[in-house]
Amino acid sequence: MESSTLVRRLTAQPLVRDLPVDAAQAVLALRYCILCRRSERDPMPELERRWGNVLAARRYRLVVEAIGQIWPDPFAVAPPCCPRVSFDEALLATMIGAVARGNRAQFDWLSGEMLGGDVREMLFVALGNFLRARAPGSVGGG
Repeated sequence: MESSTLVRRLTAQPLVRDLPVDAAQAVLALRYCILCRRSERDPMPELERRWGNVLAARRYRLVVEAIGQIWPDPFAVAPPCCPRVSFDEALLATMIGAVARGNRAQFDWLSGEMLGGDVREMLFVALGNFLRARAPGSVGGG
């Protein structure tokens, strides 16, 4: 493989539409939460509408707040209309996939260099709680 091809492959930013559904929805919801924060609006009504579940909306908001607190650098978020995900959004999407599969080893491998053990555990649990609340048949109240 030519080095230019390899560099393009390693630096390519995936399209939102190519992400697994759970990950794509989480990335788009994160973008919406950031917009709401900037305009001093509450994202909860849209999160509740997006998932039809108050508990999932609350738990996702906790995920967003955790990311804001623990990420070592400002989390790079693409504009809402951007078809490509930022590198941070792509990492989050992959982490969500690992949590959804219960693959703690992959989650730790993805986040181990940038997050310490305690905050990595907190994010793993927060993402797991969110995904369980989103699951079909989960309780919508909370």
